[in-house]
Amino acid sequence: MREITLEEAEIISGAVGPAGALAGGAAGAAGYVGGLLGGGTFKTGGFLASVGTGALAGAISGPVGIAAALRNAGVGFGSGVIIGNADRVGA
Repeated sequence: MREITLEEAEIISGAVGPAGALAGGAAGAAGYVGGLLGGGTFKTGGFLASVGTGALAGAISGPVGIAAALRNAGVGFGSGVIIGNADRVGA
């Protein structure tokens, strides 16, 4: 076995910063917009909270988290549309 370097330790611990934050923020925004298309009402605070939470999660989750955030952007969008429409029709 060998010891890992500090750079390798940062990669393993998820220190990806801006790239992860961008992907996570996009996933948060997609989920919020999906909810709007499903019949929700836009509120600036809610949108910023969704984007900020996604960005924070993406910034600390590492490379695997970036791929998951991009995948979850589509899932969040679709879920928002479905849930928003279900609420609107009283399901």
